[in-house]
Amino acid sequence: MVLLKNYYIYKGFVSHYRFYPKIHKFKYRIFSLFINLEELENLDKDTILFSINKFNLFSFYFKDHTEKPFNNPIIWAKNILSNKNLYNKNDRIFILCYPRILGYVFNPLTTYFCIDQNNNIKAIIYEVHNTFGDRHSYITKYSNLNEKVDKLFHVSPFFPIEGEYEFDTKIKNKSIKIEIKYYKDKTNLLNAVFCGQQSQFNDQNLLSCFFLYPLMTLKVIYSIHLQALYLWIKGIKFFNRPTPSKEIISFSKTLIKDNEKDDKKN
Repeated sequence: MVLLKNYYIYKGFVSHYRFYPKIHKFKYRIFSLFINLEELENLDKDTILFSINKFNLFSFYFKDHTEKPFNNPIIWAKNILSNKNLYNKNDRIFILCYPRILGYVFNPLTTYFCIDQNNNIKAIIYEVHNTFGDRHSYITKYSNLNEKVDKLFHVSPFFPIEGEYEFDTKIKNKSIKIEIKYYKDKTNLLNAVFCGQQSQFNDQNLLSCFFLYPLMTLKVIYSIHLQALYLWIKGIKFFNRPTPSKEIISFSKTLIKDNEKDDKKN
């Protein structure tokens, strides 16, 4: 993986393939921003069409990614990762997310990457959001093996809070792929994938994205409800939203095992 700059645009698609209880699939063209959170202020200065914490054609608001007092989300990410010895002062924290477009955004998934000075990924935070305004972060240690976590958060009303996720993320050359497989009782129920190709982060490409992906963030929330309607029409069982857990952070099975080993040593 080569990251010569601190910010990029990844243009590509997101797809879902549901295997059970009935087959259902969709695929949409989207783009995401990939930003070194240490360099947000410089990015604001380098572009006309993109702003931090203020309205623009494209914008990034701290409050979309953190709780009050709405600081740069890098502070939160560093604290979480440092507690698990997954971050040191020479590492960089990148965020992969949708921007606000004309003031609106909904991010079903926001991904944080901890990348060392040799451009190796050390850890990934997968922050999942639902349409009720809830969020849950799955903290994973990056390795060649796919990381697994227990599903602990209500996302789709057409799946219960059971089973586990398997994350498979790769950044290679100028491409990125994030694949999330959902299993219950070792049966693969759903695959969700984002694939993107790297482009330079500049006003020309931002303007191009505005016209190539018109009102994309509105389309995201509209498509979520449209696909839910299709699933309901197909007669798939509906699960009501439970009372949200106060625990909004959980860890991969690898990290849990590492903690158990450390506890035994102590």
